[in-house]
Amino acid sequence: MFGIFKKKELDWPFDQPKNCAVFTIRQVLDGEHPIQVIYHDLEDDGWQFVSNIEYTTDDAQLVGLEEITKIDPTVFEVAKMEPGYHAWRNSVGEKWNIVKTPDESEE
Repeated sequence: MFGIFKKKELDWPFDQPKNCAVFTIRQVLDGEHPIQVIYHDLEDDGWQFVSNIEYTTDDAQLVGLEEITKIDPTVFEVAKMEPGYHAWRNSVGEKWNIVKTPDESEE
């Protein structure tokens, strides 16, 4: 009976559920700037979706992961990115580059 729900969840490529709270910035939500940098945090397995601009803590927003996929469906391209890595691109339409995020001690 519940097999249909299990199948639907399997189609979701992220390691977090659709309603998982993720970090973004106001400028992305308002459509002022595109998502250009995505972090998959090693410490807590969280996700961050930001633009390549300077922003402050006042710009910080929490939204559901599914909301981010509606804003920019290309984030599905990095859904399998391992924790401890981040993806970046210079502009919308470019391929995502995935690299290991340096430890704070390495910076």
